[in-house]
Amino acid sequence: MTASTLFGSPLLAAELGRFLPLLYLAAALIVGAVVIVLVGRWRKSEGRLGPSPSDELAQYRALYERGAISEEEYRKLRSVLGGEIRKNFDVAPPPAAPAPAGHDVQTQPPPSTEPPSTGIKPPE
Repeated sequence: MTASTLFGSPLLAAELGRFLPLLYLAAALIVGAVVIVLVGRWRKSEGRLGPSPSDELAQYRALYERGAISEEEYRKLRSVLGGEIRKNFDVAPPPAAPAPAGHDVQTQPPPSTEPPSTGIKPPE
């Protein structure tokens, strides 16, 4: 069967012969756009690659328990990663402990954001 008998008119078959490549091109463009949108959504939902702050904190805790890092280094890492965890879960920071009455309150500088002397820096 030829195209002219399927569509009833040779003129219609000729028009379809010119229109079909454009139809294929339009379909390919639509499929490509859908793939791009889906990949973009997938990348955004993945979040960041690598361990989460709570996983890192667990790793640093294990290093501290083995004696690979000092207590001071662990406390600094815990304060940095604790802030990351609070930020991820929208939790307010813990309230400051009230100063005992009758004692001079010394102001302490804010914790340093520099990496400890070991050079271990948590990811940003």
